[in-house]
Amino acid sequence: MTLTDASSRCFDFQRVSCPGSLKMETDPSVSSMILFEDESVDVRYVNGSQLQVSPCGGEFLLVKASDPSLHPLQPRERVRQRTRFTISSYKELMTAALAFRNKYASRPYLPQELVPAEHKMSFSIDSDVMWPEFSSCEAELGPGGETIIRSEEGRATLMLSPSGEEFSIEFQCRLSQFQNHQQSAESFSREADRRASRQQHPGAMYQSTTVVQHHSCFAYAPMWRYPLSLALHHWTTRVSQSKEVAAVGSGYSAQADRKINMSDISSEERRSCLPQALGLTCLSPHRHRWKSKDEDLPAELMKVMWCQGVTYRILSGAVAVMEVSPGDGSVIRSNGVLNTYFTHHRPELQSGRVKEISYHLNNLPPDVVGQAYSICSIVNRASRILTCYDQAKQPLTLPATLSCLQGTIEGRHFSKPAVLEGNLAPVEHQMIVTERQENLSDIVAAEVEKIQRFNFLLENSHLQRGEKACVEQKCPSAEEGTHEPVSESSIAEALQRTSKAIQEIDALVSATTLT
Repeated sequence: MTLTDASSRCFDFQRVSCPGSLKMETDPSVSSMILFEDESVDVRYVNGSQLQVSPCGGEFLLVKASDPSLHPLQPRERVRQRTRFTISSYKELMTAALAFRNKYASRPYLPQELVPAEHKMSFSIDSDVMWPEFSSCEAELGPGGETIIRSEEGRATLMLSPSGEEFSIEFQCRLSQFQNHQQSAESFSREADRRASRQQHPGAMYQSTTVVQHHSCFAYAPMWRYPLSLALHHWTTRVSQSKEVAAVGSGYSAQADRKINMSDISSEERRSCLPQALGLTCLSPHRHRWKSKDEDLPAELMKVMWCQGVTYRILSGAVAVMEVSPGDGSVIRSNGVLNTYFTHHRPELQSGRVKEISYHLNNLPPDVVGQAYSICSIVNRASRILTCYDQAKQPLTLPATLSCLQGTIEGRHFSKPAVLEGNLAPVEHQMIVTERQENLSDIVAAEVEKIQRFNFLLENSHLQRGEKACVEQKCPSAEEGTHEPVSESSIAEALQRTSKAIQEIDALVSATTLT
């Protein structure tokens, strides 16, 4: 394994993105951009305008800024359109908003009407890429200290940041296509869909474009496991050459070894199925919801926020973690449960070292004239975002209303369960369905238990009344009451009736969902 110089094919980790995203992230009129956990987008502008994009990307709502010449109580103008049919006045805004969405969402939305002609190209229908073997992998060193790994076909590139804390993936993706409910259900098994496509259209070529996704090394899809391990191995080898960071290098080497055993890799494990674009039209447009509150930080579960050139990413889990990318290749991350502490991973390009600087929320370094950004401002904002996230997560004891993407996944599961046979569905989709099934099962079980307790108390309330009457009348025993004692068989019958009623209600709800 060797590490070569990539100066002939220069990369800038912070600048690798879609053209629209670069323009929006350098546009002074943009105040902030937010991607929520349901993959909807909220863009705020300096003039007070607000752009919201549905989770599927297929529809948007633009709330224009207030007109000073109009009465203050007059409502602001609202424009709601299909994304691919947007008029020329809003086309530039939508192109930039989709580029930001596609950078951090699990699957991109790529309508051909909003993809410039110079960015379109043709490629084969096969969406799989093969990464090089461990023994023959030649990593490239970018001019900014990035570690670059390319697939054997050249259709995908993984680039690890110089800090070793985040990475980006650049790949070719087919443009969004039309689909109906049946195709959506069948596409739940992407492996079966690819096999059928190869048989029906051998050697077919389709329009595609380049997509760039950004990920954290501590939260990524399983498809990037092997190429990331290759990049981490090269990065560790280079970093550990410095004596000052030998301990850091050994630590990351152990991390890479835990991710995957390099010495025993099959050809199938070296294969990655690239993310596929969402359908051109949304199958659940009735689930599009628009936020009406005009808040600095919406009280909803956020995934990524861009503000003043800094990207804030929340890594959800039992304990949420905040990860900040200031834009210079470094990463600032909160320390789990001790969320008042932050660690700054700062790479040094010349020496190759990565310094780790710890901050406390109550003792941040003061601003210095000429510095690229304010540590104090960034860490305080990150702490505030994390606090808002934790507060928004607390009331969610029951599942929130399904988004259009989640509704599509539910419809796929209920409309065609046979697709899951043979373990053909991707791991990430199986995890989503399994997790949702477990959540629903827990909720139903809890509700059944409540109903069972209520019915038991209702049917046996005469015992409590009889005991109370006996105490008041000082009767010798409860047998003098008019009610018959309750046996175990009667309790079992009551529970059976309750369970049967719950099953009938559940069957009725399922039938209503399918229709």
